[in-house]
Amino acid sequence: MDADLPDTTPTAPVLDTISLTALRAPAVRRLLVLRTERRLTRAHVRTAAQCLDVSERTVWRWLADATTTPATAQRPGARPTDRFEITPQIRVLLAYWHGNASAVHRDLAARARAATTPPTHPERTTPTSTPPPSSKPIPQRRAPQGCPAPGPTPVAVDVPARGAS
Repeated sequence: MDADLPDTTPTAPVLDTISLTALRAPAVRRLLVLRTERRLTRAHVRTAAQCLDVSERTVWRWLADATTTPATAQRPGARPTDRFEITPQIRVLLAYWHGNASAVHRDLAARARAATTPPTHPERTTPTSTPPPSSKPIPQRRAPQGCPAPGPTPVAVDVPARGAS
């Protein structure tokens, strides 16, 4: 009786990851066409999921995303580009602030504010050693008790990768 049952053991995908990723967009577009024609069934989604080596839930999510934002049908499953990513500069700041993400955020926000504030006296073209009388003093950061006082934040351009020697 066991000989009549189909083999349900998971198999490795036939195509490589790059090819499977490239096939996502045509599959989602075809499923969207079937949906607009009111012919989309769970079997279609199941077949697409098996062919693309993803879960059925993932294909349904891609279809929902493509329905609400049609541009996502071009690259289903792609990460959004406006995502926060940790750059080498942020890694250095995290090390400097001992992993304190709030301190890194404050530091980056202060740098952004300093970069976008216009000079107080644009008519002056030569730098002076004393600040103009109207400028406010810059508040100094205080280090926690027992820690050395922080100086200017060092930013390394080239951060070695882990395990590199």
